[in-house]
Amino acid sequence: MFKNIKIIAFFTILSRILGFFRDFLITRYFGADIYTDMFFVAFKIPNHFRRIFGEGAINSSVVPVLSKIDKDNPEKAKVAIGNLIIIFGTILLIFTIIGIIFSKVLILISAPGLLLDPHVKTLDLLVKINFSYIFFIGMAICFMGIMNSYNQFGVGAFSPSLLNISMIVSILILYDFFKPHIFTLCFGVVLGGILQMIFSYYGLRWGKIPIQYTFKIEDSTKQILKLMSVTAISGSVLQIGDMIDTFIASFLKVGSISYLYYANILFQLPFAIVVLAISQATLPQLSKLEKPQLVENTNQLLKIILNLSIPITLYFIFFGKDLITIIFQHGKFTSSDTANTDIALTMFMLGFLFFSQLRIVNNAFYAIKDVKTPLKASMISVLVKLITSVVCAYLFGFWGLALSLSIVGFINLAILSHYFKRKIGKIVYKIPKESVIIFFVLLFISIGLKNINFSKTYVVNALFRLLLSALIYGPIGFYIIKKELLSYRIKQ
Repeated sequence: MFKNIKIIAFFTILSRILGFFRDFLITRYFGADIYTDMFFVAFKIPNHFRRIFGEGAINSSVVPVLSKIDKDNPEKAKVAIGNLIIIFGTILLIFTIIGIIFSKVLILISAPGLLLDPHVKTLDLLVKINFSYIFFIGMAICFMGIMNSYNQFGVGAFSPSLLNISMIVSILILYDFFKPHIFTLCFGVVLGGILQMIFSYYGLRWGKIPIQYTFKIEDSTKQILKLMSVTAISGSVLQIGDMIDTFIASFLKVGSISYLYYANILFQLPFAIVVLAISQATLPQLSKLEKPQLVENTNQLLKIILNLSIPITLYFIFFGKDLITIIFQHGKFTSSDTANTDIALTMFMLGFLFFSQLRIVNNAFYAIKDVKTPLKASMISVLVKLITSVVCAYLFGFWGLALSLSIVGFINLAILSHYFKRKIGKIVYKIPKESVIIFFVLLFISIGLKNINFSKTYVVNALFRLLLSALIYGPIGFYIIKKELLSYRIKQ
């Protein structure tokens, strides 16, 4: 299992490094203005669906069903795979065409405040172009879900790097080719999606996964699509919350959408490398367990996530501004933009532990094919999100939206933990003494480093703080990984 976690984490780190270079170029060439706000809206619309399908519906519905079929009847599995590809591809194509035709409806739902902007025609075209990305990435994610069912994670983990590479090359080579320049990014997005789809398809071939295509809808496909329709909502509170934030932020000051986007990029870094890697690697094995073993393993995973979340949360709260300074504060991205992005990141990180543990608890329900319970919890959370977003945005502005998401993460976890106890078993939320010691040690050290200035130059200060904090946080992080993650095995 740890081998799979290492594979996912390694390629995720590679993708995030490329992603930071991509965002470095975006901030340098485009800054944080009305054009970047419009692009991020146009990019977020298909990206929300990508995360909902990829990190929620596909993986959480395809993996449990195909893992079970392949275990019981390998011959039936290849028919189920071929049928899933054809049916899902058809649905995805229709969905993409409808989205392109009704692009203004998507803008109305996502960012109605921008409909009043004089650049609305540019925004509409940006949305139309970017939405075609959903077909290509949707098929890529489908192929990845199938590979995950066979414990093949390398291709799926590397695939996002292709999008980043495509956007980087587009900025560096084609920036002056497009007018307005922002369309350069759209070209990179679509090309990246095509590359991801092709690469993931050949991943099936390289993995020697048997496929037998059939247009007749199999029972397994019906079961997957049924699970997918529910998990698309229940496993995506983070994305639905982000959509609500973009909706409200479109009425706030210019740059608000961009600040939330850049902060979310940094939030997603540890979330993808640590949480998604662990959850994706363990779901196939958890799906084969009985409830008593499932409860035991879930509690152990929650403990691991807790211990890993402590240094991650503290690090990004105390040194997030230094990261933003080094990565983003160049060209048109100002020190004011850095400060605004930093406060949004801090508010996001307050909910990191809640969303991380929520991912593990959700997986336990998906392992027993119970998707209705997470759906109930998510629906309540979305309603809470609507209320808290409006209140927090009114009181605090754009960073109040990030704070409201953290509040909702806590509420969603509390609700789902209650249902877990009733339907599966008891969750043990016990904080080890060692975790408390690590928390206070890192807290005091971080406060000290945060208030030390090494130079009059802000870049030098940021570099020194990041270097010293890495020397402290790094060994502690490796200690936790060695003690908790390396020693963990799925208990049958």
